[in-house]
Amino acid sequence: MRTIYTTFMCVIWLCISAATALAQQRQVTGVVTDQQGITLPGVTIAVKGTSAGAVSDAKGAFSISLPGQQATLVFSFIGMQTREVQVAAGQSKIDVSLQNASRDLNEVVVVGYGTTKKSDVTGSVGSIKGSDLNRVPSANVDQLLQGKIPGVQVIAPSGQPGAGATIRVRGYGSRSDANALVVIDGIPLGDAGGIKQVNPDDIESIEVLKDASSAAIYGSRGANGVILITTRRGKTGQARIGLTALTTVSTLGNKLDLFTDPVDVASINNESRINGGEAPQYVGQVIGGTYYPSVAELRGIDPTKQPWPYNTNWVDLVYRNPISQSYTLSADGGTDKTKYSVSGNYYNEQGLAIKNGYEKYIGRANLEQKLKSNVTLGVNIIATWTKNYGQGLSVDRNIIFPAYNPDGTYFHIGSNDYNNPVQIANEVLNKSKTLDLLSSAYISWDIVKGLNFRTRISNAFGNSISDNYQPRDATSSGYQFQGLGTVSNYDSNHLIVENFLTYDRDFGTKHHINFVAGTSYEAQTVRTSSIQGQGFVNDILKDENLAGATTYLVGNNSTKSVLESYYGRFNYSFLNRYLFTFTGRTDGSSKFGANNKYAFFPTGAVAWKVNEEAFMKNIPQVSELKLRGSYGIVGNQGISPYQSLSLLGSYKYFTDGGFQTGYGPPFFNDGSNTNGKVFNGLGNKSLKWETTRQLDIGIDLGLFNQRFTINADYYFKHTTDLLRLNQIALSSGYSVIQINDGVIDNKGFEMGVNAQILQGKFDWSVGGNFNLNRNKVLNIGGGNSIEAAQGDIEAIRAPLNYYINGYPAQVFVGYLFDGIVQQTGGTSPVDGTVQKAGDLKYIAGGPLAVGQNGKYIIGNPNPDFTYSFNTSLKYARFDLSTQFYGVKGNDVFNFSKFTPSAQLQRWTPDNPTNLFPSVNSTRVNYASDWYIESGSFLRIQNVNLGYTLKPQTIKGISNLRVYFSGSNLYTFTKFNPSFDPEVQENGQFGGNYRKPRTYSLGVNVSF
Repeated sequence: MRTIYTTFMCVIWLCISAATALAQQRQVTGVVTDQQGITLPGVTIAVKGTSAGAVSDAKGAFSISLPGQQATLVFSFIGMQTREVQVAAGQSKIDVSLQNASRDLNEVVVVGYGTTKKSDVTGSVGSIKGSDLNRVPSANVDQLLQGKIPGVQVIAPSGQPGAGATIRVRGYGSRSDANALVVIDGIPLGDAGGIKQVNPDDIESIEVLKDASSAAIYGSRGANGVILITTRRGKTGQARIGLTALTTVSTLGNKLDLFTDPVDVASINNESRINGGEAPQYVGQVIGGTYYPSVAELRGIDPTKQPWPYNTNWVDLVYRNPISQSYTLSADGGTDKTKYSVSGNYYNEQGLAIKNGYEKYIGRANLEQKLKSNVTLGVNIIATWTKNYGQGLSVDRNIIFPAYNPDGTYFHIGSNDYNNPVQIANEVLNKSKTLDLLSSAYISWDIVKGLNFRTRISNAFGNSISDNYQPRDATSSGYQFQGLGTVSNYDSNHLIVENFLTYDRDFGTKHHINFVAGTSYEAQTVRTSSIQGQGFVNDILKDENLAGATTYLVGNNSTKSVLESYYGRFNYSFLNRYLFTFTGRTDGSSKFGANNKYAFFPTGAVAWKVNEEAFMKNIPQVSELKLRGSYGIVGNQGISPYQSLSLLGSYKYFTDGGFQTGYGPPFFNDGSNTNGKVFNGLGNKSLKWETTRQLDIGIDLGLFNQRFTINADYYFKHTTDLLRLNQIALSSGYSVIQINDGVIDNKGFEMGVNAQILQGKFDWSVGGNFNLNRNKVLNIGGGNSIEAAQGDIEAIRAPLNYYINGYPAQVFVGYLFDGIVQQTGGTSPVDGTVQKAGDLKYIAGGPLAVGQNGKYIIGNPNPDFTYSFNTSLKYARFDLSTQFYGVKGNDVFNFSKFTPSAQLQRWTPDNPTNLFPSVNSTRVNYASDWYIESGSFLRIQNVNLGYTLKPQTIKGISNLRVYFSGSNLYTFTKFNPSFDPEVQENGQFGGNYRKPRTYSLGVNVSF
């Protein structure tokens, strides 16, 4: 009986205890978002000190049972900082915002043929997340990289729709091809500059491999750096549909320096012709069928004439405030077995100039399927279609004359005037369409624990067709040939087959190794063709009826190149403190001579995590301190196929009233003959790789749990065996040969700084980078000490940029400006003519002169340094970010310096200035430092203000952010305010397509 009683009482006690526990437990719900208010599915929520936990659903919502009245919840998510939140007694709902852990030491970055933790990187690798790119509207990804990564210079001088950019990683190191290699989802595409195949909204991350150690896995193409672009992938447990929409209005970014008074135009033109020994035009006379009014008539003081009716505003006729649009629809998600990410993008950019624009469609699909527990199949496809139409138009046309005749036809100033920009825009056909298809498929097999084999087949297909037609009365070429039409085709196919093993294992608690070994085979074929028709009955069908031409010119070309490679990389970590990397790649290229088909490129790197040492444990403020060093050799094969072979070519030339075809060895073209061709002549069996040896020493410092970070590198690049053309004696039967000769050095310092100053309801972060590079030509090759970088420039009848031993690449060479001649007399040291009052006065010859013409080094287009800085503020659901970008110390040769406002300050007997010469219609101009201006500038690159709605404010929408963005808002510079100081790499400026100032309104929606 006692046993029964005891058992009964125990049961009662257990029931009471259970009821008490259930009464103490309570349910807490909430939503987890990121710092922009975007809901986060898949966040792990744990009750600290217990095994209880939960995971947020597809909308970021969670529900969890707490064991008591008070508890601490721990929220963790990949890519976010782990956060602990105290739950007060009686609190049943809590919403949590996680901060971006972009500088977290466990962040994974992409390297060639693999990934690694950021803290374990031994080389110099710059990284940026896709979310940090798409704040600025742009057709091409390369422009979005400007100012984002230390050591990467992006030069974007043109505002033309669809225009690309020049990307330099750690300076200019080659005369043949100095562009970085671009790799998209493992597919090597070739040179950077116009990366149009990827939608910025689809980018997961971009990594830039800058030093030899990190780039060596790409061997012969890594000398100028490697840009790795990784697109978005589906993730397990996530299912999200996203929509982004962006509308942009463009305006002129600079106030134009143009004549506004017809009297000034006529007066200066008359004065210019008189000074040049010619008769004045604006005296009330007919010349070539066009009436030129007198200055008095233009002033309205000629009593015999009616007031002149025209003062044409060409800016209003040619430029506009266009509206551009971009829309992206995406979906991604996945299960344990299947992951997917698909998207479509439509982009339409209207240019500032009329009838000028760029249109693009992109479709992308990424699928991953587990066939077995250890076998995965993946497919990735990106299809891009683009259309580019129109051209840049001039607005500095004579304002005295109209755009149209009274009957509506286009007005021409005389019979030889073919520069009416309105007619060119409406009647000249200039259109191109391209199709790019990037596709890859892979099988990944986990053989045993830590050992993986992957085989991947990729193909990059490209096709373009260009249409051009110049009517007989719209352009000089159209008039000369009585209609000129051209259709051009381009086809490229790039096949890549890769097989590689990856072994990744820990051995005990002290040792970790990661080993990659593989092979690669690439074959690229390119075919081009063009047909040109000259002489048409009329211009109605344009280039759609080339069969109707009286004369045909047909051209076509086909090339094939093969690259065969074997590569390996070995990473070893001891005590998670001492890191070692050894990389090697052997490349065999069909482009090189029989004696040098193959080359081996080895590198090594070491790193020391000082913060992991025992003596650093008492300094908790230092969350990271890593010292890095690397040295290695990488190569460059940036030449066209068949350069090692002796070549014959054909060329059309005009003689005896018609075109004839000639065959034979090529002739050298220095660029001054635009109709010339170079076939590269005599073969060279010893032609080999251009080689770059690079040393890198770096430091990574993080303080206060990575709230403040510094990454700094010093590098030295020594490039030898430059690939270049060399002129040879004509007695050889050829005029040129492709050789290896020349040496260029680059050395510099780069630094990136980021700081999270405030965190919480009010967030404030700042960042920036600094890049200094010093370039020097040690030996231009060919036994010369000075060599022109290009052919004659028509405006100065001589080359301008030169390679000179001991100086930076592409320095300007010309005469020294010594003021304005104030009195006629004396002999010019340049051409021996009599110096006229108002002419530029030169200094030629002397001990500092270079070359044979008494010229000097008058400028350097290479900047002293580039820099950028940004700041980001967030309060509640508002966010504000600003980015600045600057260039310091470069010179610009401004062919357009003598602007209308400068001409109004010209030298005259009544204004004996030493700043600007007189106007003279027959003056012969020479390159001099009078044209040199400072190209330094600091630009407000972008300002972005956004607001994110509270999740589920609108049913079915998990996130909605609306933002307003302004780009190219203001530029601080001493350069002519009428122009943009950002010019092409060689520093020459003659009037680029103007870069617009843009204002955008956008929305990002997640369903």
